[in-house]
Amino acid sequence: MMKSLYFEKYGSSDVLSIRELPKPELKAGRVLVKVHAVSLNPLDWRLMQADPFVIRLIFGLCKPKHHCLGADFSGVVESVADDVSGFEVGDEVFGIMTPEITGTLSEYISIPASGLVPKPDSITHQKASTLGVAALTAYEGIHDYLTPIAGDRVLINGASGGIGTFAVQMARALGAQVTAVCSGRNEQLVRSIGAGAVVDYQSVDLLSIEERFDLIYDMIGNHPPKHMKQLLKEGGRLVLASGGEGMGFFKAMQIAKKDDSIDLIVDLKKDKTRLEAVLELSNTGRIEPVIDREYPFEEVADALDYVATKRARGKVVVNLVSKD
Repeated sequence: MMKSLYFEKYGSSDVLSIRELPKPELKAGRVLVKVHAVSLNPLDWRLMQADPFVIRLIFGLCKPKHHCLGADFSGVVESVADDVSGFEVGDEVFGIMTPEITGTLSEYISIPASGLVPKPDSITHQKASTLGVAALTAYEGIHDYLTPIAGDRVLINGASGGIGTFAVQMARALGAQVTAVCSGRNEQLVRSIGAGAVVDYQSVDLLSIEERFDLIYDMIGNHPPKHMKQLLKEGGRLVLASGGEGMGFFKAMQIAKKDDSIDLIVDLKKDKTRLEAVLELSNTGRIEPVIDREYPFEEVADALDYVATKRARGKVVVNLVSKD
């Protein structure tokens, strides 16, 4: 048996409970991992609340098909299927679950070996658990669209969040001059990780600034794309990490399809090669995970409530095994 987060209907964190459930079976091609740490993402509370409604069309119309949350994790190999090579019992690993196999907020998970990467001793389980959804989204938005030419100007809207803190560092590591958009309380944080200039959205109208950019990476979507485009240099690109506030995912898809200068991250690229690339950035010191808060497993509902406030700076981590 194991402890696992469980919810059987959509709603606020009141629908969550921690239950004793059977350990997952070790099937062919998979590895059983004892989870030590999980980093949360906005997707987790959105799945919990079924917000936006389109989530119900994918994950269950009246009630969720999957009863656990969590995508990112770090832990220790418990057992390995006979047809799997490259991993042994006791190996420290991290990775990311697919939407079809959600549920890292459990003491044990069974995951395809293709979704695992060895965790080096140089980083903790807590930091390794952050190198999943947020880091891969930042990697896609920066490395797939930014030509690594020193002096390129990059604007990152939502720079102090989970994706943004990675994106700032990745853009800076490629030689870009980074302008971060965040609240004034987070200015010191984003400057400490590589932002050369900061726009405090609480006191400055972003659309009124005079600087123009080679790349705008927008995690927030609080301004219409046609207005954000005005901040681009000729030939620049606007990359949207989501549909944003008030616009909706499908409308964002339509806009991106019609406009060659706008891209929307529709299906996050989360293959093992990219996980290894993100790990290399961490190992070489080009990115350092920013962890705002850590919670014990028993307080996972509080952790999700905090992520839902959209005030977290960097990542929020849930520890399923007590830290040494």
